[in-house]
Amino acid sequence: MRFSTAFDAIDKALSTKQIGSVVSVRVVAQLADKPGEIEHVAAQLLDGALTWLDDTAASVSTIGEADRHLSLLLRSSKGFTALLSAGLCLTDSTTVEVVVFGTRGIMSWEGDSGLTSRVSNEAGMSLPARDALALLKASVANNSSTPGNNDFGQAASLLNTTLPTPAKLLPPYGLLLVAGDYTHQPGYANALLADGRCKLIGVADEDDVPDARRQLNQQLADRLGVPMLSNLAEALQRDDVHAVSICAEPFRRGRIIVEAARAGKHLYLDKPLAGSLEDAHAVVAAVVESGVVAHMFTQVNWDPAQRVKEILESGEIGELVAIHSDVCFAKGHGGRADLSKPRVESEVPTRFELPDAKREFTNVGVYPVAMLLWLLRKNVRRVDAVTRNFFFAEHQANDMEDFGQMLMEFEGGVTATITAGRAGWRSHPGFGLHRVCVIGTKASVTVDAHRPRVEVWADVEPWSAPPRDPGDPMGMWAALPDSPYNARPKESWIMPREMAWADDAKHFLDCIEQGKQSQISVDIAAVSTEILLAAYRSAATNQAVALPLASSR
Repeated sequence: MRFSTAFDAIDKALSTKQIGSVVSVRVVAQLADKPGEIEHVAAQLLDGALTWLDDTAASVSTIGEADRHLSLLLRSSKGFTALLSAGLCLTDSTTVEVVVFGTRGIMSWEGDSGLTSRVSNEAGMSLPARDALALLKASVANNSSTPGNNDFGQAASLLNTTLPTPAKLLPPYGLLLVAGDYTHQPGYANALLADGRCKLIGVADEDDVPDARRQLNQQLADRLGVPMLSNLAEALQRDDVHAVSICAEPFRRGRIIVEAARAGKHLYLDKPLAGSLEDAHAVVAAVVESGVVAHMFTQVNWDPAQRVKEILESGEIGELVAIHSDVCFAKGHGGRADLSKPRVESEVPTRFELPDAKREFTNVGVYPVAMLLWLLRKNVRRVDAVTRNFFFAEHQANDMEDFGQMLMEFEGGVTATITAGRAGWRSHPGFGLHRVCVIGTKASVTVDAHRPRVEVWADVEPWSAPPRDPGDPMGMWAALPDSPYNARPKESWIMPREMAWADDAKHFLDCIEQGKQSQISVDIAAVSTEILLAAYRSAATNQAVALPLASSR
């Protein structure tokens, strides 16, 4: 097998043993000179991934077309994973993105374009590569009969929901906060208040929340100088409350959203929308009935989503073939998961968020899933996913994954792949891996939230992870003001423009003022929940899952 510059460099970097044991690989490689070579490129990628993982294949799933663009999901014998995509080289330079995940960090190929051609015919392949090709061809053959390849299911998709046009409402807007510290609420509240169109009314929550949650709610109310309102139902009926920011835990979020919508309040919603498909359906129904503005927080108002949207609308890449998105947060004290205990997923998750762990494929994966639905406005026909515990003992102890990968097939044949999770404070020089690779019939483009950037090398104290916060061991939430657990800013990479929650808050408030629905309203939010729930079912059964899912409602 003729490795390219990128693969040789990865081999050399792995020999330094900086990232610990390799647990997952992600490659996008537009290397084939003609359609007949795509399977060979994919097989060589598979062989390379298995070499880095030091393992053998247990199964391989595929989506796409062998003569156009092919993506495959590897489940290895030891429980490791790889997400690999191969396609045609459409321009003079190849497109290659390589990310290797280790137990103590991440390694990424940062070449401008790439690689010299590394395609071999079958006769020139090594024995492992030929074995990988045989396994791949069997998976491609099976792909044609995989559930979900038929026409879109009989059940109506939430994505087709017609949402009412809200009535215009001029500012100022009375704002009620549901849930307090150690949620995203402090950040949301700051962004909404900084806009200048909101006046904070108070903090409220359900009566039967645990004492710890009650204290955190009171803590935020005291810091903001507003009352803690003791009765949520009464607070929602107040005439001076026009909008509600809801950050209750996912398992109770849906019912609070429904109550607020029925009270006629505009909704600023934490992600994910809900903890069950039934709750997601109920939220959509309540918003349709009430006609309020409903908006779920995502990253579509930032790069790389905005740049990807411009590329697709420009037509420069031709017809869209595939999108590959990777989001992996650099937070938490990693490197302590027990790899000898492979994850066994549950078909139906019962909890999503605890003080020291979250289901990260939902928590982080909702960002690329919602972005794809926003960009494409098409239904997903099927998903094939894995979830794993690669990095954190806390997640493992709480039976919550810290990492996942997924294949997605949309109506019309567009395919997508996602890697999402959390990999530790030191796994990235910035806030974490965040890139999108867009494949078209004319060209392919990679958009990275950290490109372009300024890199700084200086004789200063190197960045170090903050001490473990007993109330937030994983660093999931923004540290409280004057907290000794605040993370020092990472300053070795400086971006031209940092992500700003204010952009998301402004969009929500503009929708209220202009009388229009959000670009990420409850239709996209609910379908995102459905797709992620299908991913857990797929991860539990090791099979592709067709959508839409059946609901009891």
